[in-house]
Amino acid sequence: MNKLNKIAFFLVFICTEFATYSQGCSTCRAQIITSNKDDLSVGNGINIGILFLMVVPYIILFFLFRKKIISVYNQLFRSK
Repeated sequence: MNKLNKIAFFLVFICTEFATYSQGCSTCRAQIITSNKDDLSVGNGINIGILFLMVVPYIILFFLFRKKIISVYNQLFRSK
């Protein structure tokens, strides 16, 4: 029965459409369209925000696992 529940949950999760996925794109697009074509500050602000959202998790993971990362790096290059 437990396996059946997992399969049912997975199927419901896959088949359900979430409206929140498309809201971000339409918001960004509307903001860029309504801005002046000569004013690039809106586009640059969005690009910086995207870069921030991409980089911050990697920085956090590096600080959490820095000892392990350094030890693996040392093992790889000291063994040669």
